[in-house]
Amino acid sequence: MFGYVKPLTSELRLREEEFYRSVYCGLCRSMKALTGRVSTLTLSYDMVFLVLTRLSISGEHYGTELCRCGVNPLRLERRPIMNDGGELRYAAGVSSLLTECKIADDANDERGLSRTGAKLSLGGAERRTVRSGVPAQLESAVKSRLSELYEKEAQKPESVDMCASVFGELLGDIFAFGIDDKAGAAIAREIGRGAGRFIYIADAADDVGEDIKAGRWNPVAALWKDEIHGDVFSDFAKEAILSSVKLELSRAAGAAELIELPEGGYPETLEIVKNILYLGMPDAAKRILYGDGGKKSKKHKRTGAEDFEGSL
Repeated sequence: MFGYVKPLTSELRLREEEFYRSVYCGLCRSMKALTGRVSTLTLSYDMVFLVLTRLSISGEHYGTELCRCGVNPLRLERRPIMNDGGELRYAAGVSSLLTECKIADDANDERGLSRTGAKLSLGGAERRTVRSGVPAQLESAVKSRLSELYEKEAQKPESVDMCASVFGELLGDIFAFGIDDKAGAAIAREIGRGAGRFIYIADAADDVGEDIKAGRWNPVAALWKDEIHGDVFSDFAKEAILSSVKLELSRAAGAAELIELPEGGYPETLEIVKNILYLGMPDAAKRILYGDGGKKSKKHKRTGAEDFEGSL
């Protein structure tokens, strides 16, 4: 769960910010109901973006209700929370599946206590995926894409595109799965594909310093090895990487422009999706490359619902 796929909240209208909160909290509640309280620790902005994209295409409407936050019971204020619905449950299942895959990968690759901890956690993660009811076809597709990604990473190519393309196809599969309308599915796939390529490149750029110190292969570091001094990119590399991720987002944004919100759908969904693609994700990339906005920043480690209160 990467945390790069967030809106630029300073550019959201008040009703859009409130709607975003309601989806975030609604997803948290759906995860708790579907896969248990511990699964809410993996709640991510990426999955909220998935829900918003699919809602903007489907036009499904679940309504909201005023509730207190179950994660932060000391907050007495009641806030709108989206009621449980199909897209929230779908995202909850996807989150469980991706978490299981990440733990399984750690169990294979890590060493010492980290590996032991991953192995101990894997059984619970597998049970939560089963409980979530993830379709077998989707589970098979996701695990197949990840196997392909791991095989390509094992080759340690001096290229980002090879691996980013696979991760893009992975998210494309997730975003489009189960959408009956062919045009809508094609739009969702293109948004997922662009977002996935962006996430892979941004995450690799964010990890360059840690990976260099640990002696690990990193696709961005391999591509720009002559433009990294210590663990800092040259200005030329920063601009090139930023241009690359913006290109990926331009394709996703172009697909979002093709969405025609169905009658009765939430108008906020599409506005927030466009905010994320045009403003929020480019801002995250700039902070990774030019400032302390990546994983080194505590602010960007927030993934759980208990941290959301102060994140907007």
